[in-house]
Amino acid sequence: MLQKFKDALSEKTLKIVIIITLIIFTILTIIFQLQNTTLQSASGYGILDFEFAFNEATAITILAAWGPALRLLVLQGTYLDFLYIISYGLLIMSLNLLLARKLKERWQTVGVLCALAPIIAGLFDVIENVNLIIMLNNPTNFSSIAPLLASICATLKFGFLLLGIGFSLIAILKLFIDKRRAE
Repeated sequence: MLQKFKDALSEKTLKIVIIITLIIFTILTIIFQLQNTTLQSASGYGILDFEFAFNEATAITILAAWGPALRLLVLQGTYLDFLYIISYGLLIMSLNLLLARKLKERWQTVGVLCALAPIIAGLFDVIENVNLIIMLNNPTNFSSIAPLLASICATLKFGFLLLGIGFSLIAILKLFIDKRRAE
């Protein structure tokens, strides 16, 4: 099954996916950075503060500090985040599959498994976003489980993203070292 996953897309297709998703990812990252700067300067709270609120009281404090206009901005950004999930998921997955193909034996297996990490991260991000949307749509009356679930999912999301990105960096370094040794 891992072999089929590793070989499902041609190298050319993976490179095209990487280029397209890198462009989308970069544009969205800039948009989110501008949004976060607005949030921070207007209220003292950024989106990560909200993602990691962990409890109802903290979430309500952040939502109150944002007020209706900033909450609408965050809600729009949260909906846009679904495109971000697709872009980072495909970007890291494709990069790791491309790198895994250039590696041998165990490294290749690890690479294919790490190519799944951003997909798992994306699933946690979707659950996180649903809970953020619930809180944003009713900022004073939501289940106390929503901030906890959003924060747990955010933590797991970043953990799986770190795993995927970490493999990419280590694989690039390994391939560079192997190439130097071969010269």
